[in-house]
Amino acid sequence: MTFESGKEGNFDLVVGADGLHSRVRKLVFGPQEQFEKYLGYGVAAFEIEGYEPRDELTYVMYTQVGRQVGRFALRGNSTMFLLTFEDPSFDPRQHGDIDTHKAILRERFGQSGWECPRILKALDRTRELYFDRVSQIRMDSGQGLWTRGRVTLVGDAAFCVSLLAGQGSALAMVAAYILAGELHRCKGEYAQAFARYQQLFAPFIVQKQKAALRLAGSFAPHSQLSLFLRNQIIKLMRIPWFADLAFGRGLMDRIALPDYQRE
Repeated sequence: MTFESGKEGNFDLVVGADGLHSRVRKLVFGPQEQFEKYLGYGVAAFEIEGYEPRDELTYVMYTQVGRQVGRFALRGNSTMFLLTFEDPSFDPRQHGDIDTHKAILRERFGQSGWECPRILKALDRTRELYFDRVSQIRMDSGQGLWTRGRVTLVGDAAFCVSLLAGQGSALAMVAAYILAGELHRCKGEYAQAFARYQQLFAPFIVQKQKAALRLAGSFAPHSQLSLFLRNQIIKLMRIPWFADLAFGRGLMDRIALPDYQRE
């Protein structure tokens, strides 16, 4: 392998764990467009200190047709904001630098109510802004899925379920656990270990991605009717049996992980 610095190295295996826009995936498997499923939403996130009000241990959201603002308190005196908006053709790569990104958010949320004017003022103070489109990564099992030769992928690089679905870090750690365990179990037979890793984890990921698709529309509903129905469902979530019926199958992680330490 040759790095951007010009430094070279030889490696037995390469594991790409470099996120939604994985360079490893691009170099080994092909351009992102082959694997990306865009879900129709743009998203931005930023963190600010000293924002008021604070609701400790609570995620607060304000939703209108086609857009949503969420805020949640972090440790210390920091607050994280998540802004989601519907756009069938959004591509942040066409929108320049952070100042342009801020201008887009002001245009999208400038007429919104609630705390949006105050949040947009807080946006002016930050120089770090996550700005992207909401997508999944779906790789074709017929082409080796997440593996090619001595290279394999974990986490969002292999199977991003989307930022709105969450659990990206947790799924990446579970994938790494299975991959490491199978490499140990197969005693260096990497091809066998890669195959076992995919066989054990891919069916679970497929179900997670399907659940994420059902959830995505609730962040920025398409119409007033969709928004009304979503709000009624959220109210009903206070009833445990309804919450389990509506979301339990998609949100609960029913997967039996091997205990490699006992081997």
